[in-house]
Amino acid sequence: MRNCSQKVSIALILSVAAGTALAGGKRQTEIQVETHTKSIHAGIRYEFSRSLRPGALVRAHEGSEGSIKRTYRVTYVDGKAVSQELLKEETKEAEPTVFYMGRGGFRSDRGSFTRKSVMDMLATAYDPSPRSNGWSNRGRTRMGRRAAFGEAAVDPRVIPLGSILFIEGYGMAIASDTGGAIKGKRIDLCYDSRHAANDFGTHRVRVHVLSTR
Repeated sequence: MRNCSQKVSIALILSVAAGTALAGGKRQTEIQVETHTKSIHAGIRYEFSRSLRPGALVRAHEGSEGSIKRTYRVTYVDGKAVSQELLKEETKEAEPTVFYMGRGGFRSDRGSFTRKSVMDMLATAYDPSPRSNGWSNRGRTRMGRRAAFGEAAVDPRVIPLGSILFIEGYGMAIASDTGGAIKGKRIDLCYDSRHAANDFGTHRVRVHVLSTR
């Protein structure tokens, strides 16, 4: 029996069911063709574009979900599935939504990223000078990096230190610093000069947390 084909196995099941019915039983056999579909998540990808100014973000391509559709021949005995045979499998590849980013800020050797999350945050700005009210320690961030444009202070409970960020209107940044006033959905962006930090002021920004996977 171990080397019987699937068709032979189905025939045997039907024979057993028929024999039981002839013997006075009430077992009922039914064969159905069923289709099962599983969706494939499209995801979101970010890529750099030389045609965009730093901090700019545009949706370049609208993605679509993919799917795997499998068609089976299923044998039921007394309403219980006892065997199934795969007849056909069709796959539709997922196409991710693509955003183009303007370069600027934190420098990365990677050309593309995927999205972990996106959130609206209250943003302030600081500069690495001794007079600054920022969160750098002698020009260094919490992670020991030199405080400069592209470094951001965050609440690690909201955004883990070391995260790669894209802040609309600012550009790429790394979450490398913390601060006593930076709690919850707040972010402090480093600028190269006190004048630029003052010009930024305080306003809401959209922060994209990126992944290299």
